Amino acid sequence: MWYVSTRGIAPRVNFEGALFSGYTPDGGLFMPEELPQLDRETLCQWSTLSYPGLVKELCALFIGSELIPKDDLNDLIDRAFSRFRHREVVHLSRLRNGLNVLELWHGVTYAFKDLSLSCTAQFLQYFLEKREKHVTVVVGTSGDTGSAAIESVQGAKNVDIIVLLPKGHCTKIQELQMTTVLKENVHVFGVEGTAMSSMSRSRLCLPTWLLSRSTI
Repeated sequence: MWYVSTRGIAPRVNFEGALFSGYTPDGGLFMPEELPQLDRETLCQWSTLSYPGLVKELCALFIGSELIPKDDLNDLIDRAFSRFRHREVVHLSRLRNGLNVLELWHGVTYAFKDLSLSCTAQFLQYFLEKREKHVTVVVGTSGDTGSAAIESVQGAKNVDIIVLLPKGHCTKIQELQMTTVLKENVHVFGVEGTAMSSMSRSRLCLPTWLLSRSTI
């Protein structure tokens, strides 16, 4: 599986390259060069899977066993969801009259972003340990992204995280989630401005080519 820039200029990369690049060198975002085609039989089989089981199958399509062998991939995803409070990770509550509620709040921070960032952190650490490298992750946040990102990598030996927290623009709970983690690899700084301006600062704090090589 190859990934290409939405702007069509940057060279294509594999999953590992896209994971560690963030934005593309030409200022775009990475997307799959081709989307996998799923037949009806596969979809029927997947309809019976648990949420973690479905994540394993989908990730295998977009990562490839040459980068992460299937057994390792399954272990990483199990580890990513091990701290969720519900055994199903994502639970569907069936109410009356055909009304259903999909519960996305069973992660550590109660934000839906726990679902994606817990897996992202496991993939980062897998490649970093394999390559014996270290990265610094720079995050601009509106509240939920920062706390979910911190929880996903806190204590990781190969990752430092810097979170730019917009003063007065997060809930008190979100602020406490970010500022009370006492791990050495977690660094939170209050900044003036809105969530959008903190995200813009995170993109500007390092040159694009440096970001694409050593920092997410």
